[in-house]
Amino acid sequence: MRSVLVIVISAILASALPGSAFALASPPAESDHGNEGTQRGNRILTLFNRGGAEEEEEAEEAEEDDPRAFTMPTVVAPLSRNGRLTGYAYVQIRVRVADGQNMWSLRDDAHYALDSAVRAAYRNSVSNAEGTALDVPRAVAVWQAALAEHYGPRAIERVEIRNADTRLFRH
Repeated sequence: MRSVLVIVISAILASALPGSAFALASPPAESDHGNEGTQRGNRILTLFNRGGAEEEEEAEEAEEDDPRAFTMPTVVAPLSRNGRLTGYAYVQIRVRVADGQNMWSLRDDAHYALDSAVRAAYRNSVSNAEGTALDVPRAVAVWQAALAEHYGPRAIERVEIRNADTRLFRH
């Protein structure tokens, strides 16, 4: 009885959706024993670019597993040259909480810390002299000070910039 039901459903699907029904039932690849260009079947080629050293990847994975660290929501920081706005940097900040601090309460308060970090980026320039990119050491110092002011002077052990995407205006 089940086989009859399967055949009936297959026939309905085949008549309603001929392309997708036949795609589901494509034949396996056949070998022609050395004759090139006559093989049939579906082929998928997947390539992965794994640039960088394995030690760096292991170090990044270890940092991601740090139970005392969390990534804040993306900070939008203005970029400027000679007082003129040239674009924005969208920055992911990773915060390492100091020992003895409640990581969960600091993480739950991250939206207020985000406001402090954005305001600090508007008060103190975090762009390079040309206004084309983020000045990473300066930005880390500005955001470290802003988070220390928000959370307290001993709450944050370290601030890291994980990713910075720069969008410049066209003139």
